[in-house]
Amino acid sequence: MAQDAKHTGYRIDLRPPHDGQIKTRNRFFRLMWFLISTGFIIGAPTALAGYWGLLIGHETIGYLLGFCGGGTLARWIIPDRMLIYNPEWTGYVTQNMFKGTMIPYGPGLHLSYWWEERNKNGNYSLKVITRPFSVGISTQSAKVIVGGKFEYAIDLALIERAIGVDASTIESGITAFIDSFLTSQCAQMDAGEVRKQITELNEKLSLEFMSRKEGGEDPISFGSKYGFITVSVVIDSIAFPSAVQKTRDAIDEAEVLHEVVARLYGYEPAILKTKIASGEISTDAYNKMLNRALTVSGNDTKMDITVVEGDIPILAVKLAEKFLNEKKVSSSGQKNRASRPTQGGRR
Repeated sequence: MAQDAKHTGYRIDLRPPHDGQIKTRNRFFRLMWFLISTGFIIGAPTALAGYWGLLIGHETIGYLLGFCGGGTLARWIIPDRMLIYNPEWTGYVTQNMFKGTMIPYGPGLHLSYWWEERNKNGNYSLKVITRPFSVGISTQSAKVIVGGKFEYAIDLALIERAIGVDASTIESGITAFIDSFLTSQCAQMDAGEVRKQITELNEKLSLEFMSRKEGGEDPISFGSKYGFITVSVVIDSIAFPSAVQKTRDAIDEAEVLHEVVARLYGYEPAILKTKIASGEISTDAYNKMLNRALTVSGNDTKMDITVVEGDIPILAVKLAEKFLNEKKVSSSGQKNRASRPTQGGRR
């Protein structure tokens, strides 16, 4: 199976499963038993009925009746006890009623021993299962949430192992490998740097899922132990937690707002910063400039910055705090007005 290690994470070229992947079933002996059993099922009634016909002087009629009886018996026994048919992408597991061992069968029509017990619970889908994942990873500066998806399927060659495992065991195991890998890769990095490296992380993740580790468990050995194949793993998003992202968005908006103020009054943002730091532009004057910029931008939120720092990042934080607080107060006021009963509704 070819593996894709480009920019899409780990992925294998999964081919449709076929019965040839199963190496533990003795097909020759099953063919021999089928021929012997079929011959006995049809031959015994035919011989007995022929002998009975010979005794009463109607040998031919006896053989015909015996053959018809044997054929009817074979039609009833053979499909139910000696043949197994599986649709595409489906496996089946029987149980030897004498030994208690499991015998797997792949898609298609197959011969089986008549003493193999079977039931509806023996059917297992070999189709690919897709699950999303989301893991929180701590970096040098902030926690990030890495999201993506992985795909897995039962390995037909090891289906006896898979049927005794709950899906949550497989899914939590794959997620644990992803979490461990990302933690080792991102622990010494800055959160902003991590967010820019989805492609690089996908490439490294692909190598991680293709590699074998001596003396320790790896994704391949984990899959073999539980009878499944990891088909693909891909990272498609790296984001901050919602609370952190909300604050960062507010800071970004505040920085943009400061730039709008500067441009509106004909300053470069850096020059406006200098004038604020030197006191050439007072707090009151900056408040008026800020509120005018909000009005021009179509934002009806009013701000009152009582402390203005000279450094732009600190100023952005102050603006963000004010911006968030004003929005909360405005939203709360609207909710209170909506829930307040009208004069006519009072009793």
